This record gives sequence, structure tokens and C-alpha cells, in this order.
Amino acid sequence: MAAASALMLTACTNEDATNESVVSNGAQAVAFDTYVPNATRTGDAGVQTTTTLQTAAKGFGVFATYSDDVNYATWKDGTNIIPNFMYNQHVTYSSPSWIYSPIKYWPNETTADMLNASGHATSTATDKLSFFAYAPYVADFSAKVADTDNAATPNAIANVGITALTANTDKVDPFVTYQIAYTPSKSVDLLWGVAPSGGLTYTAVNNDNITKAEGLPLIDLVKPSKNQKIKFLFKHALARVGLKVVAAVDQIAPGGNLDSETKIFVNSVTIEDAAGNLATTADLNLNNGTANIANWDQTADPSFKLVVNSSREINTDITSSGTGVTTSEKDVINAGGYFMLIPTPGTAKATFKVTIDYNVETTDASLNGGKSTVNNVIWKNIEVGDNTNGFTNNKAYTLKLILGLTSVKLDAEVAEWEIEGDINVDLPRNQE
Repeated sequence: MAAASALMLTACTNEDATNESVVSNGAQAVAFDTYVPNATRTGDAGVQTTTTLQTAAKGFGVFATYSDDVNYATWKDGTNIIPNFMYNQHVTYSSPSWIYSPIKYWPNETTADMLNASGHATSTATDKLSFFAYAPYVADFSAKVADTDNAATPNAIANVGITALTANTDKVDPFVTYQIAYTPSKSVDLLWGVAPSGGLTYTAVNNDNITKAEGLPLIDLVKPSKNQKIKFLFKHALARVGLKVVAAVDQIAPGGNLDSETKIFVNSVTIEDAAGNLATTADLNLNNGTANIANWDQTADPSFKLVVNSSREINTDITSSGTGVTTSEKDVINAGGYFMLIPTPGTAKATFKVTIDYNVETTDASLNGGKSTVNNVIWKNIEVGDNTNGFTNNKAYTLKLILGLTSVKLDAEVAEWEIEGDINVDLPRNQE
């Protein structure tokens, strides 16, 4: 068996949805806008389109902190500030807008208010707002999503996906706690919000130029003009892993000609952490310091093990219930499912020990039972990730298991007789 990893990057779409600004007597509502990557799903397991994200009424959650220039001039100086402006604020889509309640308004202390036509209103401070967002939105953490089929430990996991948030009294960056699912259909695609493609740039009402680089948090924003929205690009905080299987018959590359009397049936595929640097649960800091790279606080789990088999969502077409593995690629997980995994720390790659258990069955009427069955249990260690960011978030990896089969070939040759010479037998022997 040979196993190879293929990298596929998720793309982004420009499906914008805006919340109308509300301006009354200088009070301007905070309004949201979003870019949402393709193949995401908030609020439920699996992957989903942007349209489904909007219509699912799940939306996203927002933390926001107000920095009063008198006490804390910037977010960096204000790491002891609790989320005093918004805490897990639920934002949902109601065409054509992203909406939330209660509406919050920008601070008006901006040193000078350039929108006042009769003369500049002034203040001694320039107050700021900092925004952090995640999806899927979770309101009630007492509502558990259990994964009862856990091969790594004898006990079921009581709750998977987003399992906790920092409290509204915690004087730290906002965190989201995440637990991976061992059953692919229960995997949750965790997202966090950053400045969109090209960055977020606008002129504040005091004429300051506000620029936030693409892929970084929206920190220290000053009251904008009335048409400016807080625009998030939601990035995938996890790495996505899919599995495919294909046969290579009498050749190295996938393909060849598999005899019609022979079938290949997969019993199970197991993925283990051979390098010991993968986590099953971790905290995602929504304040990431490196553009587009999820800021995870994690500890490796030595029991890390993922299994696909007859009791855990194997594609029945590759088992004895279906046609089996062929020289065309097939998914290992049914319905095109995936594992959502926590990335490795820093630039470390993931090293997966991939084990496949499969049978090769050949119909043969001359045998007792009418067939021959050869069981194979093969494994290989494979590095996944790149040399810059390792096994990282927002990337979809596919492990393609290539099953090499060499047909048994028979040949024959008849040896030449070795002539030993004559041996005389005299019956009877004549007299001399």
C-alpha cells in the first residue's frame, strides 16, 4: 500500500450581506458585513454553502470591547478589560441584512467629529471598539452533542464541537473551546472572523485613516462614517481531512486491469498520530497574531485515533456490501464525509500512521467455499502539511490510499533429461 496527501485550498466568495446603519442625533449603530468561505457550515456538523449558512438562522457570535482612552488607549493596553460592549452577541441573517439585538452604537468620543457641519464637536479622548467573531453560534452549552462511538477511549464523549466560551467576566482574549468528533458526520466546521481580503480600510469621523490588515482581528476601530460596516472574513480554524482509496493493478500508479473474478473489500481504515503532536480538544484564541493563522492553545493527546469501519460511516460501496475498491478513486467515508482536526502547533507537520485492513477475494469454483480470500493489514506513516505552516487551519487534505496488487503469474519449463549411461543386466550371463 502507498499513501499520498493532496492539498486543496478552500476558496472564498463575495456573497456580502449588510446590516443597515442607524443614525439618529449622532448615534450610529454598529453594522456587520461578511465574507464567508465556501463549504462552511455554522451551527451544525459537516460542511455547507453560504446560502445554507444564511438560511439556517444559526449565524455567528460576536465579542466586542470598548476601550475608553482615559483608561485604556488601545486593545493591547486593555487586556484586562472584560467584553464590556458585546458578549456572544448573536448575529443572524434576515435578507438582505445581518441583524442583531439589542442594537449597539459607536462611541462618540473621537477627539473631533468631522461630520458636524456647524463646527467640530470635540472630546478629550478617542474611544475605540475591538471586535472578535466565531461561528457556529452557540447559546446553550448545556445542550450536548454526544459522540457515542469513540474508538480512542472506552467511554463516549459527552460533547463535541464548540463546548465552551470564555465568561463575560474573564479579563482575557475571547476563547472558544473545541472538541473533535470521532464520527465524521458530527464534525463541526469552526470559523473565526478576521479582516477581509484586501484588509479593512476606512476614514473615521475624526479623519483618522483606519487600516486593518487582511487576516488579522478588527482591533481598535474608531467611529466610521455612517455607511461603514464591520466586515468579517470567516476563516476555517480547523484542518479538514478526507480519505480516498484506489487500486493499482500490476503497475505503480492507480489504474490497470483488475480481473473480473477478483474483488477488493475494505474492512477498516485507522488514522493515528505517529508524531504525538495532535490534540483532540483545545482553545481557539479569537485574537490571532499571525494573519489567517488560527491561534490555538492545545496539548497533544496520546490516545489520538480515528477509525472508519462498518460501525463508523464507512462507504459501503468499498465493502463486501458493494462493488469494492476499483481502479477508479472512491471515498472511504460515506457521503463524502471528513474529519475536522485541530492543527499542529507552530510549523509542525502532522505524521499520520494510516492503517488499512482489506480483503482480496477471487471467485474459484474448485475451492471449498467457491473463493479464495486473502486478508491484508498494511500501514504506513505519512507526513501531512507544508514546511511554512505545518498541518494548518483552513486547508483541506486528502489521504489517497493506493492499494497495489500484483497478479500471480505462472510459468513452466521442462528440464532436459540427464543421461547417466547404460547399466548392463545379463540375464543369464553367457560363459566366456
